[in-house]
Amino acid sequence: MKAPTLSIIIPTFNAARAVTDMLDSIVAQDYGDYEVIIVDDKSTDKTREVIEKFIEAHPDKAIRLVKQDQNQGAASARNRGINEAHGKYLMFLDADDELKPGALTKFMTAASRPNTNLVVSGFTIETTSQNEVVSSVDVCVDRPSEQNSGEPWREYILRLLGLDGRLYQVWNKVYLANNIKKNNVNFPTGIDFGEDLLFNLRYLSTINCGIRWITAPLYLYRQNIDGGTFSKSSLIYTNRQQNYAAVVDFAKDLPAGEPKDSLLNWLKYDWIYSHLLAVTSAKKSKQWKINNVKKVAEADGKASYSNPEIIGQKRYRLEKIIHYCINHPRFGLWLIGFTMRLKNNATTAKIWRRLREQINH
Repeated sequence: MKAPTLSIIIPTFNAARAVTDMLDSIVAQDYGDYEVIIVDDKSTDKTREVIEKFIEAHPDKAIRLVKQDQNQGAASARNRGINEAHGKYLMFLDADDELKPGALTKFMTAASRPNTNLVVSGFTIETTSQNEVVSSVDVCVDRPSEQNSGEPWREYILRLLGLDGRLYQVWNKVYLANNIKKNNVNFPTGIDFGEDLLFNLRYLSTINCGIRWITAPLYLYRQNIDGGTFSKSSLIYTNRQQNYAAVVDFAKDLPAGEPKDSLLNWLKYDWIYSHLLAVTSAKKSKQWKINNVKKVAEADGKASYSNPEIIGQKRYRLEKIIHYCINHPRFGLWLIGFTMRLKNNATTAKIWRRLREQINH
């Protein structure tokens, strides 16, 4: 039996209500040379039953369910999927999201171009509250700057990480399976924050060129703000520090000094801002939030500013604002709360995204 060109890996855990939408979006694609490997991580609801019924209803599709004997987390499930995959290319999708119509054709057309090691697309963030969509915004739909002449590969990746979120997650990408398997690139287990980024850093360490950018939003990412937009693990600042340490390690072979120092400093401030967003949205008391921000200040309240000639004046000013916020928690929480209302409001969400894009470019 001929091996598929593309293997799509989907980890599931208690996703009975959502997984059918994702699977429907896959079988509706106009590209069909794929296999879907669903790795269920010992769900306790009817996820497995729902998937089995879907497979029975689509006997012409190469969809199979792999059952984990124990709940080990999404990283372990994805690693199991890698071992089970037969395709030349790999995709990692989440059970509660969707692929846009025609996405696979666009992904695979880009992947088949010469000297392509990674394909990265834009995506749509759909925010819901009380089962209603409150905003839908296309992000990462502009083409990032190309690698400068003489710019080291890892320096270029640092610069891209500081631009926007398109290199952080795995679900908007197509990877070379052989590159993953021969270099033992896998998802780190035993952690519950930033696994996608760590996987991507490991993968990017094995290549030195060949990223293809798709400026169309090919993936629909859903977030619900009723229970807080961010996970519990995102409220623990040491998790971000560990991820930051992985980026520092990724950049260890770059020459000391500039531009390395400023690129890393900007990334730290960008992640502090992301952490403040998580803390502000948490269903916690005001005092708990203040105490959390104080812990950030204790760790990075004296972080150096970047060189504005390297990161730009807009980012340099934003670093100063973030620095002030973590050293003045009450004001910082108010300001971040205000920006979140702009970000999640149907009227102002697109304006907010454009402002972020202007800062990043």
